[in-house]
Amino acid sequence: MNLFFYVILSIILGMFVFEFFISILNYRYKNQPIPENVQGLYDKDKYKKWLEYSMVNFKFGIVSNTLSTVVMLLLLSLGAFGFFEELSIEVSSNALLQTLLFLLMYYVISFMMSLPLSYYRVFRIEESFGFNKMTKKLFIVDKIKSFILTIVFGGGIISLLFVIFEAFSNIWIFILIAYLVIFAVMLALFLFNGVFVRLFNKLTLLEEGSLKEKIDALALSLGFEVKRIYVMDGSRRSTKLNAFFSGLGKTKEVVLFDTLIEKSTEDQILAVLAHELGHATHKDTLKGLIQQLFVIGLYVLVLGFILTTVDLHTAFYLSNVHFGFAIILMSILLSPVNTLLGIYTNYVSRVHEYKADAFAAKHTSKDAMISALKLLVVENFANLTPHPLYVKLYYSHPPISSRIASVEAS
Repeated sequence: MNLFFYVILSIILGMFVFEFFISILNYRYKNQPIPENVQGLYDKDKYKKWLEYSMVNFKFGIVSNTLSTVVMLLLLSLGAFGFFEELSIEVSSNALLQTLLFLLMYYVISFMMSLPLSYYRVFRIEESFGFNKMTKKLFIVDKIKSFILTIVFGGGIISLLFVIFEAFSNIWIFILIAYLVIFAVMLALFLFNGVFVRLFNKLTLLEEGSLKEKIDALALSLGFEVKRIYVMDGSRRSTKLNAFFSGLGKTKEVVLFDTLIEKSTEDQILAVLAHELGHATHKDTLKGLIQQLFVIGLYVLVLGFILTTVDLHTAFYLSNVHFGFAIILMSILLSPVNTLLGIYTNYVSRVHEYKADAFAAKHTSKDAMISALKLLVVENFANLTPHPLYVKLYYSHPPISSRIASVEAS
């Protein structure tokens, strides 16, 4: 064992302790006075239910995080990755297949570990609080689809990066090409998001009527053309509400959760969609992609460092530099970096949300936007009193009281 062994284990334990501390801090903050502008949002019984939901999710998060941390520490310290390497070499003499088999063994362990946790979250926690509408059959089908997609697309990306790594002896050439490949993949996932949505959900065209006419009119008044308006069967999985746009440029497709249509007024739906059009008008998606250029650059630099540091691999019982293990180590080394980056990226995201809220209030009405926000909070059981530090670290959207205050002041 060398210094890297203790450094990696220290990072894992350090992040676990840090996240545990922040979670406790946020959980205890639930007893703070509720901001005046959201008092009465939950009635007494509803608020008691939210407190119970918060407590159960807090405990579940601690158990899940502890389990995943313990498993990773055991895999690293007991030489499991060295065993994976030996087994993959016995199965195949092809270096690419060895790498894929190595990662497959790790992924299967992670998948099987997460399966009972996911089942418990959906069918015990979400169902007991009235959110879950998913059947056990649908749960299994979703998991199978996710497994296959990860194997196919994840395996394809890893294969491409491996071939590039093997083809170029100069690590800087690999870093440059890997950077371009990963960004191209992320861009493709964004552009073809609708395809993946349809793999898990059924979309039907919104019927002609008042709501469709109002959505078309709103989009046209803001310089957009709505190509199609879909209703998604979100109620098959949950009672929670949502809506989103897809497409680049001025032509958009709208997707409304059927739960949103069922529980919202037309004015509230228009306010939610105007918020999304605000993001499009302000080019927040493009800004996000540019931001990702920097993040991806950091990722491939860390990957390049791991691939040129033999001791990082031999410290964990591997015979030499191993491409598959480098991918796993990258996720570990980047966990504290991602937390630090999140302070900035979440701040930027929250600023964008404030601007999109103001845009929606201007082009629909303040009352409609505020009532839509309140509805989403109540139906999705959002936290009314998150700890300020937790917000800075993890919230991509501002707390509801801050959003309402911002809309009222706009």
